[in-house]
Amino acid sequence: MSELSNAFALIIGVGNDLPASAEDARAIYDILVNKELAGYKKENIRLLVEEEATNNNIVKALDALVEQTDEESSVFMYYSGHGGTYTDNDIIELEQGGVGLKPEEENRSHYYLVPNNFDPKNFRETWVLASDLKDKLRSLKSRRLILFLDCCHAEGMTKAGPEIQSKSLKDRIRNPEGLVHRIDDGRGISIVSSCRADELSWILGDEPNSLFTTCLLEVLKGEHKEVYQEPYIRMTEVVQYVMKRVPERKPVQRPFVNLQLYDDFILSSVPHVRRNKVQSSEVVEGGTNKSSQEEEVVTTFRESGAANLVLFVHGFSGEAAATFGEIPQLLMQNSDMDGWDLMPLGYTQHVKPEMGKTVWASENDILRIADYLRSVIEYKFNSYQRIALIGHSLGGLVVQKALVDLDPAQLKRISHVMCFATPSDGISAEALKKLCNANNSALQKNGNFIQTVRKDWNVKYETSPPFSFAAIAATNDEFVPVNSSLEPFDDAFRITLDGSHFSIVDQTNRENDTYQLILQSLTGNTFHSMYTNKEEINIALGKYDAVIKELLPQCESLNLKGLRNLIFALEGMDRTEEALEILEAHPLAKENSDLMGILGGRFKRKYLQTLSQADGQKAIEYYTKGLELAEAKANAGQIYYLSINLAFLSLLCDEDHQAMREYAEQALEATLKDAFDNLWKIATMAEGNLYLGQLEESKQLYKKAAEMAGVREKISIHTNAYAAYTSLMHTENPDDEFINFLKINFLS
Repeated sequence: MSELSNAFALIIGVGNDLPASAEDARAIYDILVNKELAGYKKENIRLLVEEEATNNNIVKALDALVEQTDEESSVFMYYSGHGGTYTDNDIIELEQGGVGLKPEEENRSHYYLVPNNFDPKNFRETWVLASDLKDKLRSLKSRRLILFLDCCHAEGMTKAGPEIQSKSLKDRIRNPEGLVHRIDDGRGISIVSSCRADELSWILGDEPNSLFTTCLLEVLKGEHKEVYQEPYIRMTEVVQYVMKRVPERKPVQRPFVNLQLYDDFILSSVPHVRRNKVQSSEVVEGGTNKSSQEEEVVTTFRESGAANLVLFVHGFSGEAAATFGEIPQLLMQNSDMDGWDLMPLGYTQHVKPEMGKTVWASENDILRIADYLRSVIEYKFNSYQRIALIGHSLGGLVVQKALVDLDPAQLKRISHVMCFATPSDGISAEALKKLCNANNSALQKNGNFIQTVRKDWNVKYETSPPFSFAAIAATNDEFVPVNSSLEPFDDAFRITLDGSHFSIVDQTNRENDTYQLILQSLTGNTFHSMYTNKEEINIALGKYDAVIKELLPQCESLNLKGLRNLIFALEGMDRTEEALEILEAHPLAKENSDLMGILGGRFKRKYLQTLSQADGQKAIEYYTKGLELAEAKANAGQIYYLSINLAFLSLLCDEDHQAMREYAEQALEATLKDAFDNLWKIATMAEGNLYLGQLEESKQLYKKAAEMAGVREKISIHTNAYAAYTSLMHTENPDDEFINFLKINFLS
C-alpha cells in the first residue's frame, strides 16, 4: 500500500501551563508519521510544540500549507492548548481605560488561540485571532480539511498533577462552540472541539493524554472496529467515534462538531498489523480521493447579509440540498422573499449516520444535530434578527429538541417553525421492529427521548409557542403515521397536505400547497389549501364517513383517484362487501390489476405502521384480487409485483412460510418473462431469492439493485429486505453479516 503522499498535517501543542498539550501533539505526530500506522510523509507534517508554538510560527506553517497543497490534498490540523475570548468592551477597557463602552447588544466577541508566546498586555501582536485563522484556511486550495481543537483543559487535571494557577476567564475560552463558528468558513471544512460551552477537556487518572486526544489516537490506529471495508480510515468515522466515545468515558465532556462537511476524505491508513481484516485492498492514489462521485456539498442557498434567515433542516437520508426540491430556489425568485437568506442544515451526503441514510436515526445523531442547530442560532447566525426553521421528517424532531434547549434570549429571534412529516409522537416499538432495529432507535412512542421532548415542549410552550407554528402531515406518508405528526399539538397548529413522506417537500413548481404554505407564512399572509384533495385529507385523518357522503352519490362518474379514495373509505368503515360490489361493477375497476395493487399497497403501508392484522389482511385481499387479474392477462410485470408483495405479507402478517415460498417462486418465474432489467425487477429477484433461502444469489442481486437505485428507492428496498430477513432469521443483531450487508449497500 502506498503512503498518503498528498496528505498534510499541522500539529500544535502549546505547552506552558499545560505540559500535557505538548504530549498530546507529539502523540498525534508519532501516529501520522509512522509508515506502519497512518502513513503520512514526514516532510508533509509540521509539529509545533512548546517554545516553537508561537503565533508567528503558526502563521508561517499555515502559509506553507497554502503553498504546498493543491485541490486534491487533505489537511489534518490539531491544536492542543488554551483558547481565549475578548469582547469589544474588554478591548476598550484595556486600550482606552473603559472610555466609550458599547451597549451589550453591540458588544461583539473575538475568539482566539493562545500561542506559547501570548502576552495579554500585547494581545494584538501575540494572539492567533479566529477570524485571521479562518482567512488562512480559506486560502487553501483544498476543502478537505479537518481541524481538531483540544482547548478547554480542566484545571488540576494535567499529568503534572498540581492545580493550574487560575487565570481570568477572558484568557480562557469557556465557549469552544463560539470559537468553532468563528473559524468555520462556510465551505464545508470539518471542525471538532473537545467539548462545548461551559465544559472542560479532561485527562483521566494517569493517562498520558487528554481523554479527547486518547480517543482520537484510538480511532487513527484503527481500534474502533474489527473489520474494515477498505484499507483506510475516513474522516466521518473518526469524528463519530470521538463524539461517541468521549462522553461514554466522561459524561460531563461532550465534543462539538460542525456539520457542513465537504467530503468524507481519508485521514489515515489502516495499520499494517490490522490489514488482514480489510475486505478490499483497493488502493487510492495519494490517499486523498473524494469518497464518492456525489454532487458537491451545498452549504447555502442564499447568503446576502439580510436581516432574516430560513433554515431548512432535513432528515437523515443525506440530501441537504435536494430534500426540499426546488422550493428554496422558487422562494429566492419571489421578490417578497428579498429580505430572507436561505440555508440547509443537517448531515451532508458524505456523512454516514449511525443507522445509515434512512428515515430513522439513533438518539445520538438526533441530539448531535439538535445541539448544532441550537449552537448556530446562538453563535454563527447571531446577526440575524429573525430565524425561520423548516424541518422535514426527523429534521422536525431536531428542530423541536433545539427549541426546548434554546436560551430564552435567543428564542425571541425565532419567528416561524414548520415541521413536515415529523414523528413528533414517535412510532410504536412493534412497528419499528419491522422497519429498523427498534432497540437502537430514539423514536419509540413510549421511549425516553420522545417522552422527554414532548414533556419539555409542553412545559416550555404550554398551548401557544411564541412563534408561528405548524405541524404538517402527508396524506400518503408511508413511514410516519398522521397521528404521530399531528396529535401532540392543538388543532389550530395542524395541517394535512397531499404527498408521501418525501414528496410532500420535494416540489418542483409553485403549484403546490407546501410551497404556498411556506411562502404565505413567511410573508405574513393567510394560507389556504388549493392543491390538496379534501377527500385525501379526510382519509388520512380517518374521517371516512365524510368521504363516503361526498363520493358515493357520484360513484359512477368518479375518476380513478376518486374511486380509489371511495373504496379506501368504505373499507375504513368495514363496508367491505359494498366496496367489492363497486369494484366489480365500475368500468375503471374491471380487470384493473394496477388499481388493486394501489389499494393493496395502501393497506400494506398502514400495516407496517400499526401492525394491525386487519390492515394486513386487507392488503392480502387486494393484492390477491390484483394477481388474479394480472394472471388472466398474462401481465408479467404486474404478476411479479403483486406476488412478491404477497410473499412479504405471507411471512410478516400470516407467518405462512409455505405460501411465502410459492409466491416467491411465482414472482421469480414472472421476472424471466420481462425482457428489461429495470430496478424493480432486480429488487424483486433479490427478495424472491431471499425467501427461498438463496442468500448469496440474493446478495448479488441486491447489490446490483443498490447500484441502480436512488436514495428513496434504497430506503424502500431496505425496508422490505430488513423486515423479511429479520422475520426469517429471528435476529436483529446489527453485526449479523446479512443485516450489515443491507446497511452498507442501501443506507451508506
